Amino acid sequence: MRPKFNPALGQVLAVCLVLAPASWCEAKYKVLHSFTGGLDGGLVATTPALDGSGNLYGTTAWGGTSKDCEDYCCGVAYELTPKGDGEWKESVLFNFGEATGGAIRQPLLFDSKENLFGATVASIKVGGPAYIFELTPREGQWNFDPIYDQGGYCLVFDQAGDLYGCIGPGVIGELSPSSSGWTYTALYDGCGGPCRDGNIPEAPLSWDGHGNLYGTMLFGGNVPPKCHGSAGCGVAFRMTPKGDGTWTYNVLHRFAASKTDGYYPYAGLTVDAAGNAYGVTSAGGKYGTGTFFKLTPTKSGPWKETILYEFPNCNEGCVPAFTLVADKAGNICGSAAGGLDCEGIGCGVVFKLAPQKNGAWKYSVVHKLNGNDGAFPYGVVLDDKGDIFGTTMQGGKYNLGVAFEITP
Repeated sequence: MRPKFNPALGQVLAVCLVLAPASWCEAKYKVLHSFTGGLDGGLVATTPALDGSGNLYGTTAWGGTSKDCEDYCCGVAYELTPKGDGEWKESVLFNFGEATGGAIRQPLLFDSKENLFGATVASIKVGGPAYIFELTPREGQWNFDPIYDQGGYCLVFDQAGDLYGCIGPGVIGELSPSSSGWTYTALYDGCGGPCRDGNIPEAPLSWDGHGNLYGTMLFGGNVPPKCHGSAGCGVAFRMTPKGDGTWTYNVLHRFAASKTDGYYPYAGLTVDAAGNAYGVTSAGGKYGTGTFFKLTPTKSGPWKETILYEFPNCNEGCVPAFTLVADKAGNICGSAAGGLDCEGIGCGVVFKLAPQKNGAWKYSVVHKLNGNDGAFPYGVVLDDKGDIFGTTMQGGKYNLGVAFEITP
C-alpha cells in the first residue's frame, strides 16, 4: 500500500545547480529510480552527491536490512550508476542499523580520495551515540568507520581535508585528521537561549575565496516585537580565522529587521567572487512566504541586506529552504514548496532567478513536481554536461522518494 503524503515530512526543499543553460523552457525531467522502502531503501534522506564518473550517492531514512525503522535506526547508503542504455542501477553500499544509528539530513561528502562522509542520528532503541562516519571501499564492499561519536551536521570540507560544521558540544566545530584519528576543536560555543547572535544552524556552511566560513542560524537574533517567535527569527553570520587556530564570529544580519524582511533562514549562504552573500528565508517578506536576499559588505562595516525577490504565489513556488547556488552566467537557482497539489500539499518546484540589466531578478520555474514523478525535492547536483540530478523525499511509484534528472 502506498503511504499517504505526510505534511510534516513535506517541509523539505531542493537546491538546484545550473551552470551553462540559458533557457529551461524545454527542460526534460526523468525519474531514474523510485525507492521501494525495501532493501533499496525509502524516504530519501538528503540531496545526492555526484562523483567524477557520473555516479550518484545518497542515503535513505527507511528500508534496508534493519528491522528498527520505527526507531529511525535504518535506511541505506546507496549508489546509482548509469548503465549506458538510459537506465540506472542502484547498489546498496551500507545498511544502517542499531549499532550505527540512522541517516540524517546531511549530504554525503567526498574527501580527496573519494571516500564518503556523513552523519547518523543516535539509535533510540539502543541509546547509542550519533556518529560522523566515513564510508571506505575495501575489497569490494564499503566499510563504516565512525570518526566522531558526539554527532554533527552542516558539514563541509576545507582544502586541507578538515571537516567543519555543527559538531560536538560547541555550535561550530572542526575535525582534523591525523595518523592517530580525528581531533575535535570547538570554534564557536554560541550563547544559548534566544541569543542575539543566533543559535541552531540548519544548513551546511560555505566558504568564500579568502577562507572565511559563512552560514545561518535558524533562531536567535531579533525577538518580539520585531520577530513573531520568542526564540528569535534567525541570523546570517561569517567566521574569520585569526591565524592562531581561533576564529572570530560576526553577525552579518539579524532577520525580521523590518516589517517586510524575511525570517527563519533554513538555507545557508552562497558567496560570489565579489564577496556578496545570497540566501533565502522560508517566511516573511511582503507575502509572508519567503524572500531571496543579498548581503553586501559596506565600507563603514555593517552589511547591507537587499531583498531581490519575494515569493508571491505558492502555485509557482514558495517557502524556499535549501541553499542556493549560482551558475557561471550569474543566475541563481534553488527549490521551493508549493507548485502542484499533492493531497493538499504542494509537491515542490525547482526554480531559477536570473539577474536583469535594470537590477531586478526574473523568476522562472524549471519543473513542477506532481507526486508521481516525486514530491518534496532535496538538492540537486550538476554533471559536466549541464544535466541536473536530484532526489525527492516522497512521491514516485511507491511514494518513498525518487532520484531524478533534468536535462536542459
